Amino acid sequence: MTLPTDNAHRVASRGWPFRPSVFFLVLIVGIGSCGGPAADDRTSAPSGAVPAGIEACTPTDQGRYVYRPARLQTLAQCIRVIGTVMGSSTEADGDIHINVRLDDAYRGVLTPGNEFEDGDLIVEPVCQVAPPQADAIRICASDPAPLERVPRVGDHVWLEGRYVLDLQHHAWAELHPLYRWDVAGP
Repeated sequence: MTLPTDNAHRVASRGWPFRPSVFFLVLIVGIGSCGGPAADDRTSAPSGAVPAGIEACTPTDQGRYVYRPARLQTLAQCIRVIGTVMGSSTEADGDIHINVRLDDAYRGVLTPGNEFEDGDLIVEPVCQVAPPQADAIRICASDPAPLERVPRVGDHVWLEGRYVLDLQHHAWAELHPLYRWDVAGP
């Protein structure tokens, strides 16, 4: 009895016809779909993502301390908005979740997903409290300079942060992380 020595026979013996031209075509198409401009890139912005009239700003190092950043699609590295703080709560990852009712001139940064937050922009200064969530502890422990203070409910403020969509929460718009803020003028 002679044993086959080529791979074509082994593949064919399993019921799959081995055709090198088809194999290489599938391989090339598969490799081509894994990268390049057509690939899903959560860090790139769709064109026109930042509405006209929204001021850009300079990011700080706080972006390094965002918990699970892959869930966020970055639309702009840093924008400035103005609004009134409507509410806040702490999150298990150490962030503070702040709801900001934007002034009319800035409402264009909102998405339909923000309706799940009463039409407010979500702003998240990172690592503001010791996180009870185990996998966030290391990230916050490595943040040498979290924001020293955060806005309070009722404050009318300007805020600068990374403009993102939270893909795990209705793709609502956020500033995450918050880079800096202060009380807005009249």
